Amino acid sequence: MTVTGLAQFNRKLRALPVAARAEMEKAVTEGAARVAALASALAPKDTGTLASTVRVEAGAHSLQRLVVAGGEATEKEVRQGSGAEFDYAKAQEWGTREMEKNPSLYPAFRSLKKSIRARMSRAVRRAIKAGGTNA
Repeated sequence: MTVTGLAQFNRKLRALPVAARAEMEKAVTEGAARVAALASALAPKDTGTLASTVRVEAGAHSLQRLVVAGGEATEKEVRQGSGAEFDYAKAQEWGTREMEKNPSLYPAFRSLKKSIRARMSRAVRRAIKAGGTNA
């Protein structure tokens, strides 16, 4: 019995994870950008500072992105003269004893989660159909 094209098939099979990973990285990055845009739109607009701090940061590995808000622009002193800083982005998202939560990050993620997963699945299927030739 002779199998023709086995070497080519094996090459495509070895290249598939690289191609699938590249497609997944692209889908994850696009998904995180969509979540960040929606979270920024949902953020309270009293001054607009919080909305302007929503951003995407790299995660611990190539398939992880973090959508975060806050930082230096949203830090302020807990009480005048205390010297202790607090990031009011956290207070907006989670609330405090004196303030109801007014979240934007988690609702944005929840509303886009299914479409992001679907986009990632399509990206892997595209890589599989391409047979790893786009690596």
